[in-house]
Amino acid sequence: MKTPLALASAALALGVLAGCGGSDADSDYCKDLKSASKQFDSLSSSDVSQLDEAFKTFHKLADESPSDIESDWKTLDGAITTVEKALKDAGLKFSDFAKIQQGQIPDGVDVAKLQDVAKEFSSLSGAKFTKASNAIEKHAKDTCKVNLS
Repeated sequence: MKTPLALASAALALGVLAGCGGSDADSDYCKDLKSASKQFDSLSSSDVSQLDEAFKTFHKLADESPSDIESDWKTLDGAITTVEKALKDAGLKFSDFAKIQQGQIPDGVDVAKLQDVAKEFSSLSGAKFTKASNAIEKHAKDTCKVNLS
């Protein structure tokens, strides 16, 4: 039961690195990225319940991303969407992780599908995800003047 939480914590750490810039530091994308970086900075690795909001922010930034970084955002957003689907399929919400930390399986959770959740969370530390995150981080710094590291 600690594996999904550990992977969620790893995803949280990666999430802090996973934002990026637009074509102009004054663009809406860059403004949203700067605001999001504050949200990501405030996340605590022990409070995965905030990942739900962080993931919503990732989706928004992916939708807004400029063309020169769009494919990296698609990689990031696709992985996050897959994690969300695995959570939904297992009947698990981010808010359930507190119970899991205490060794309790929340009502309605499909224990058999928890391994799928762990597998999908592991994709957030894979080479493809990391490469996209690094490209987004560099673009954020160079274009939006936002430091995500």
